[in-house]
Amino acid sequence: MGKTEALTMTRHEFLKATSRAALTALLTARLPVRAASTSPRTNIILCMTDDQGWGDTSYNGHPHLKTPNLDAMAAAGIRFDRFYAAHPLCSPTRASCLTGRSPVRYRCMSWGHDLPLREVTIAEAVRTAGYATGHFGKWHLGGIPNAAGGTGRGLPESFCPKPRHPGNQGFDEWVSAGNWYDIGHEHIYHNGRKAPPRQGDTADVLMDVALEWIGRQAANEKPFLAAIWFPSPHGPHKATPEDAAPYAKYGGKRANYYGELAAVDRNMGRLRKALRDLEIADNTMLWFCSDNGGAFPLSTGGLPGGKKWLTEGGTRVPGILEWPARVPKPFVTSVPACTMDFYPTVLDLLGIKMPDQLEPIDGISLLPLIDGRMRRRPKPIPLVSGQQVRLIDNEHILQKGRLFRFDEEQKKDIDITDKEPEVLARLAAWGNEWRATVKRDQAAYRVKRR
Repeated sequence: MGKTEALTMTRHEFLKATSRAALTALLTARLPVRAASTSPRTNIILCMTDDQGWGDTSYNGHPHLKTPNLDAMAAAGIRFDRFYAAHPLCSPTRASCLTGRSPVRYRCMSWGHDLPLREVTIAEAVRTAGYATGHFGKWHLGGIPNAAGGTGRGLPESFCPKPRHPGNQGFDEWVSAGNWYDIGHEHIYHNGRKAPPRQGDTADVLMDVALEWIGRQAANEKPFLAAIWFPSPHGPHKATPEDAAPYAKYGGKRANYYGELAAVDRNMGRLRKALRDLEIADNTMLWFCSDNGGAFPLSTGGLPGGKKWLTEGGTRVPGILEWPARVPKPFVTSVPACTMDFYPTVLDLLGIKMPDQLEPIDGISLLPLIDGRMRRRPKPIPLVSGQQVRLIDNEHILQKGRLFRFDEEQKKDIDITDKEPEVLARLAAWGNEWRATVKRDQAAYRVKRR
């Protein structure tokens, strides 16, 4: 899909082509009720990779991989050194990004589990404030046919029986696949209709489509939410020869893995440049993270475990926020943050209160941290896998009834159960209360076993 004229039109050109009276009427019509000025509203972009570990960036010290664009993004905004996926597998984490709630609450507990339509999504929320919404890339939350590797396992049958594809979860425009996909994949769907396969690396094709859509929104002065969910570097690892060539000395498998990440990095560079060319970069909240820990050697940066493990290596992932208007001075933070924080942060930013909101929300608004006013996280992060829970509470971790601190130099959990009994008691009590709320939420769903 080639770039449209709308994509190449700058805001300056748009303003010249639009009368002052018409523009004023357009902006006034789209202002949220709570707003008192005509200043542009913040655009939101959620970028996410598939299986990229915390160590899979050069800014985190990977010995081979080069990620200059992600490095530049991290240097220009907020680099989260302790950013967590809500689950060590893809579908539950993706659900948490959209809902702000732990995926275990609505029984999205493994890969291929759907996101029930009863849950309120970030796309549904921002649409109430006049935002355009688009999803591009891997979905894996149900409703899209031909999902490689399966979908619909553990499907909640309660409430609405409609397909759980992006169009029924608040996205106006979607060009999406059911699960992971690679070069030449034949099962991409555009707003519910099958689209023909396209040539080139998946990251290039995905970004072509996303940038065309973003360009249309920018030309029309329409605030937007875009979820750009790369299918890379999930297997089977098929990089283009050009992307794999610089890494050939590490062997074919690694060369293709690194090549896929190089393509992701290149396209993050394309995205950042396009936002600047369209003159909307300053007022765009641009996030980047992965859906779970790394599944490849060296991916975790030495953190223990990996994908499928409820450990630092299985849940800690790259996390970056670039937002020049709100973060004019870059910084690095070790305050824990997670994928469940996207939803409450955006609702806090836009002043949205959803009347059908399901409670509780497990994430927190990160606006105080973004503004430099948060030094400690106010409540724990509940990470889940199966029946296991790992509570991240600033420097403390509770798992299987034991209290730990994670030693960044030794890269392992240090058992301090006997040293801080008051902290242990506090977190154990918090965990028990949290599990009780989860049990109440789960009771709302009947589950079809597959």
